[in-house]
Amino acid sequence: MVKETTHQATSTMKNHLTFYVNGKEIIERHVEPEWTLLWYLRNKLKLTGSKLGCGEGGCGACTVVISRFIDRHSGEIEHRTVNGCLAPLCSVDGCHVITVEGLGSVNKSNLHPIQTRLAELFGSQCGFCTPGIVMSLYGTVTSTTNSLPTMQDIEESFDGNLCRCTGYRPILDAAKSFASDTNKLPHKESSPSISTTFDKCMLFVKQNSIPDQIEFPQKLKHYIPQSIHIKGSLIEWYRPVSLNELLHLRHTYPGDASKLVFGNTRVQIQRKFKQLQCSCLIAITHIEELQQLKRTTDSLYLGAGITFTCLKSKLSEWYNEKINDGGICQALLDQLQRFASTQIRNVASLGGNIISASPISDINPVLQAAGAVLELHRADSSAVRQISLCEFFLGQGRVSMIDNEVLVAIRIPLPNPSSKSFLRSYKQSRRRDDSKGIVSAGFQVELQQSNSIDNQWNIISVCFSFGGMASRTIMTKNTQQELVGLSWTKTTMNKACELILKEMPLDEMSPGGQPEYRRTLVQSFLFKFYAYVCLELRQSTDDSIHLSIAYPYHRPISHGQQTIPERPQSQKVVGSSLSHRSAYLHTTGEAIYGDDMPSLVNTLHAALVLSTQPNARIKHIDIGVASQVPGFVSFISHTDVPGSNKSATPIEDEEVFASSIAHCIGAIIGVVVCESEESAYIASNLVKIEYELLTPTIFTIEDAIIHESYFGNEISLQQGDIDKGFADAEHTLEATVWIGGQEHFYMETQCCMVIPSNDDQEVTLYLATQSPATAQQMVALALGRHVSRITCHVKRIGGAFGGKATRSIPPCIAIAVAAVKVGRPVRLHLERHIDMSITGHRHPFKITYKVGFTDEGRFSTLDIQMWSNAGCSLDLSESIMEVAMLKIDNCYQFHNIRIRGRVCKTHLPSNTAFRGYGGLQATLACETIVEHVATYLKRDPFTIRRLNLLKEGDITHYGQKLEQWHVPRILDELSQSSDFIQRKLSVDEFNRTNKYRKRGITMMPAKYGIGFLAQFYNQAGALVHIYKDGSVVVTHGGVEFGQGLHTKMISIAAEVLGCDVDRIRISETATDKVPNASSTGASVSSDLNGMAVRHACEQIRERLNRFLVDKNNAHISWEDLINQAYHARIDLCARGFYATPDMFDADFSQNRATVNYFTQGAAVTEVELDALTGDWHLLRVDILMDVGTSLNPQIDIGQIEGAFMQGVGLFTMEELIWGDNKRHRWIKPGELFSRGPDTYKIPSFSDIPLDLRVSLLSDSKNPRAVYSSKGIGEPPILLSASAFFALKQACIAYREQQGFSDYFTLHSPATVERLRMACADEFTHRVCLDEYLTFQPRGSY
Repeated sequence: MVKETTHQATSTMKNHLTFYVNGKEIIERHVEPEWTLLWYLRNKLKLTGSKLGCGEGGCGACTVVISRFIDRHSGEIEHRTVNGCLAPLCSVDGCHVITVEGLGSVNKSNLHPIQTRLAELFGSQCGFCTPGIVMSLYGTVTSTTNSLPTMQDIEESFDGNLCRCTGYRPILDAAKSFASDTNKLPHKESSPSISTTFDKCMLFVKQNSIPDQIEFPQKLKHYIPQSIHIKGSLIEWYRPVSLNELLHLRHTYPGDASKLVFGNTRVQIQRKFKQLQCSCLIAITHIEELQQLKRTTDSLYLGAGITFTCLKSKLSEWYNEKINDGGICQALLDQLQRFASTQIRNVASLGGNIISASPISDINPVLQAAGAVLELHRADSSAVRQISLCEFFLGQGRVSMIDNEVLVAIRIPLPNPSSKSFLRSYKQSRRRDDSKGIVSAGFQVELQQSNSIDNQWNIISVCFSFGGMASRTIMTKNTQQELVGLSWTKTTMNKACELILKEMPLDEMSPGGQPEYRRTLVQSFLFKFYAYVCLELRQSTDDSIHLSIAYPYHRPISHGQQTIPERPQSQKVVGSSLSHRSAYLHTTGEAIYGDDMPSLVNTLHAALVLSTQPNARIKHIDIGVASQVPGFVSFISHTDVPGSNKSATPIEDEEVFASSIAHCIGAIIGVVVCESEESAYIASNLVKIEYELLTPTIFTIEDAIIHESYFGNEISLQQGDIDKGFADAEHTLEATVWIGGQEHFYMETQCCMVIPSNDDQEVTLYLATQSPATAQQMVALALGRHVSRITCHVKRIGGAFGGKATRSIPPCIAIAVAAVKVGRPVRLHLERHIDMSITGHRHPFKITYKVGFTDEGRFSTLDIQMWSNAGCSLDLSESIMEVAMLKIDNCYQFHNIRIRGRVCKTHLPSNTAFRGYGGLQATLACETIVEHVATYLKRDPFTIRRLNLLKEGDITHYGQKLEQWHVPRILDELSQSSDFIQRKLSVDEFNRTNKYRKRGITMMPAKYGIGFLAQFYNQAGALVHIYKDGSVVVTHGGVEFGQGLHTKMISIAAEVLGCDVDRIRISETATDKVPNASSTGASVSSDLNGMAVRHACEQIRERLNRFLVDKNNAHISWEDLINQAYHARIDLCARGFYATPDMFDADFSQNRATVNYFTQGAAVTEVELDALTGDWHLLRVDILMDVGTSLNPQIDIGQIEGAFMQGVGLFTMEELIWGDNKRHRWIKPGELFSRGPDTYKIPSFSDIPLDLRVSLLSDSKNPRAVYSSKGIGEPPILLSASAFFALKQACIAYREQQGFSDYFTLHSPATVERLRMACADEFTHRVCLDEYLTFQPRGSY
């Protein structure tokens, strides 16, 4: 009967899809069920505005809006933002898909207000994330019925979007201009030089009607869902429309024979990363019985197919009715507030989350604590099986479920309204938004008041449920039994903590690591619950102490302010805030990136074959199985390299393809080339490699020190007499500080396309690199051809930050070799997890110091030693170490100083350049020394900073005289504008009156030397063409990756030529236009290329001026002038060149180095820390930056804010976790655990300062750069260390309250784990015992 019913159902099923994209109907009859919506949009419809940033729904670059008609009677249309990279194409049947292209187009001149405001308010830099952000905002604006969203709605709507460039503030400013409640923003009479969030919103207040919505197709209003059966090449897709149909399908395809999918948010991840093989997918999105949400007198009934967005909406409705539910609705809402992202919550189902049985689920502990019961159905039985959630989870992802059962509903019993029942939920994650809990918890207790004299409340029943503490969601049954009958007191809670720790043991081999922190969090959550219940019972003796921990912190709305000095009157264009020239292309999705370029006919796709072992000899490579993959073309290895297999790094210590020994996991052994990208990925994973493991394996700095594994000799820099300095010092201190690495996390991963030609051996590359000239040279070397036969083109890059300076080149060389071998175009696009694993990071450092100083706190002597983890090849590591040694003084005077550096060689992928280039590690060390001395002398750190400041005319430890030294003035002005002194007193008062929440405030300066240490890099060329119609094309050697370089070059050209900026464009950076260009980086690109562009334009302008004199016509239009000049045979083309004067090569043996000038600044950062969890907020940040006379103030402010937030990520939450032999033994040695947005967290929208104020220093001149400007890309990132030290100050306040006044070392990053464990107290003592005052969490260094 079952088979017959299934057959009958199948015969009436649709076998095609009907949907709309941007108003156009699509009937798709040739579908593969594994196709994602994003893949289809980009590859079939050629709508490349939606980007592939991570492939796991963690970055939001692929966000689109899906609309569907959900109520025929009311006419309601539902609009949902979703991740296109996860959504199956088959899931959009009957829907209207809206992409960024559907909103508006530059080419059609029909931009949507969202697109224009983001562009005009500098809401994009590299632009790769921008289409996704546009669509998230569009989804928010359209999903609020007949009204504008609130600012809170808008801030929360971006929880699934990431941006690495802007620092988020300008995006939020633009977005808030659509809010209904902008009048709540702080505002006052502001001067023309000041612009606030409120001011920007007021620009559009008259336009603030509900923005245009894309019309919903009339045909879809008559859509009636039908059963669907799509039979693909490998997978079948079913979409039943009734529960009975679903049960029969599940009976036909039981167990692993099928997977039920709702939002596909988990199955897609399993298929992608865990090679889940499944021949049948059953979509359960249209089963009415799974969509039920109702409340009865004794329970909540939640359909298993309800999305988290719908669940959140219904829970809010029930909660607002103020009916006593024992806290169930509030507990679930608290978790849903930070559960996944808006895009995930819009499609993920409650039942799917339960069935996945994740041991780190945020929701399951709450359901378990609430006593949830599951309702399971199956086709071969009319009986409904019910099972409690606590019995359902078996551990290791297993559940108590028969193969053909389907979860239909979840019932949560409601407590007796008259009982004293309390339920709360807790979670702590690496980041607030879209981050799984390290530990999550649901606590429920029922109390009864005793008849004793003290009226104590006694425990009748209790349930403590945890995620992140075992291989399943776990209840502490033994603890619960022990507590029944006891009084609700602190003594009982102490006993509960001790019992729980015994019941949930963790050790260093526990998956996920962090055993001490997780065991501390359990106690912290329990204490918060105790405080909450006490306050609800009015039992607390001091409500004010417990108030801040009893209830979740409510984050206010963020806002900002920018202060810009007046532009010099002599300048017409330069110095104005010209909008980013590609901004409108960014917001419409029309900006083309490497992977957006159309493929040529016969283009092949490549995938890298990477080593899976570190320090291993390659014994045999077997491509037999891989070669059987349909579409397989070729395998390329070191034997196929026609030229040199050695890469031209400083010491040629890398190979294009590993020929004998793979030095690290991720080393490129070969390339598989196939007809399709999917085939290439499959085939690359089927190449079998036999290894011989070698010893020793060296992963950490400590390993390298033990085995004396270094690149080159020790580097040394010394000034003065160290021995005498220490002998004369009144005090000395010694310590060691560690700083971890950082992933670049550019939004566009590495990609390239190589086109070989038989015509004169030409090879053309389209690639995403900061160094096209270096790529050109190295490809030529590998191919054995002249450099002139290789041409590299870079249109734009979706973020770089140093990560595409050198490490973008090895994959490109490999693809060039492949393309030449097969004689066809080949393209490569690295998936995010591969990119993060193999392309290198910021260097981890170990730094030991000994400092001598006076009673007053004046530094006299510093002896410092630094080690960096370079990975398996030298790359730029020696140069980075040298820069760190030059920047170690920050802004302070050390009369006697010795700095020694060693570059460690390890079996990890080669680390590389990153924004700040050694300066951040040096700044952390220097400012740690300041804080150490201040603590020792019991003085304020800022007093020590002021006391030791360098002065105008001082000589640095490498022999450079300080000129145009503005740091003392900057500190004075910032101290006043930020109200630093009064705010510090306010922080002290807050800390005195709040026991478990602490604040810290830090003010610190920074200087950053601008210029390459090697003299020959300080040069640039440019080429300017003016055409007969007056249009201008500028080409220079710099690459645009979001920093606004092209925009600044256009403004310089317009200023010199005297034409309108709209007449000028920059098409691309190409090695056949400007040869031998230095890499774009080091914050010198505007200086070098700007001078070269200026030089070229001045030549043309001079010719035009002579022509005007000859013609005696000064009032001619630009167009007529150019036309006449052409007919007069005036050369309208010029090549410009610039070499920075007075620069020389660094010579450390002579203590000699130079920079062109210093960019300077200071920041005041105030934070608030939850001492019980380590969670924190940036309350306010004030930055004053000396940028000289800015070329473009708003672009410079964007660089300042973006750099600051990137540095905040480095110092607080971004943690690279590598498997090694000692600290992280739960990970395979040499393997990177944190290799995607799921495990590696960069700052998100909710991490920005609540109040961010950025000012540019007025009346600052810089005669050593173009138009008196200064480089700004990197210098502000140093100021982010102020957030690290403000958090440390908050920890100090908590420790002092606990009676611990001794100095403690805080290593970087100051993750929630490190901050919590630094706040030593009774809870950490139970876990760490005698080491709790000095305990240091494990790190990867």
